[in-house]
Amino acid sequence: MSDKKERQVFWLAPETIKRLDAAALLTGSRSRSNFANHAIDFYAGYISAQEHTGYLADIIPKILTGLVRGSETRLARLHFKSIVELAKLAHTVASISDIDDETLRQLHIRCVDEVKRINGVVRFEDAVHYQNEE
Repeated sequence: MSDKKERQVFWLAPETIKRLDAAALLTGSRSRSNFANHAIDFYAGYISAQEHTGYLADIIPKILTGLVRGSETRLARLHFKSIVELAKLAHTVASISDIDDETLRQLHIRCVDEVKRINGVVRFEDAVHYQNEE
């Protein structure tokens, strides 16, 4: 679209001019003309989109797929970092603990049941209270 502009005359109702001025002020438009250009471009795009729903139906899933993949990658990296920290913690605790196999098996069963019951929201304070039998 070129920057060259032509003068046009439009007849607008006084209420429409008030809405135009208010909207131009809200959007920070430099002038009525600037706002009107953007508004016409937007509305023309909207009308065009109504006529080309097939194109939108094809493009929207592609955009959403890209967004989901990006989020999935970030979550996977975050999850990996969290698991590395958890592994370090587990090895540190294991190195200073003297737990037999049966106690470890019972601990695993208890933790699986607890995580199911609390829907995965583990609180350190709860574990401390349980270990101290409060």
